[in-house]
Amino acid sequence: MSAAEIEVRETVRRMRERSSSPGLEMRPGSAYEAVTRQMVEGLGEDLREIRGRLNGLLWMVAGAIVLDVVMRLAGLVGVGP
Repeated sequence: MSAAEIEVRETVRRMRERSSSPGLEMRPGSAYEAVTRQMVEGLGEDLREIRGRLNGLLWMVAGAIVLDVVMRLAGLVGVGP
């Protein structure tokens, strides 16, 4: 390898090391930050639960519609009252 190749490889290696180190401090600096982070994480969990329930409800409605269409096509259910 030439000196230029070695220098380029060394420069790339240093750049990769710098980019892999975290740039932000993730530990809370005060009690307020810790409480706020806890509240935000709690809200995230609540949103995931709501999203799951909503997905379940939508699948149930879609299933009921598909079932109704299939039953009507099979002639098992009358169309009118």
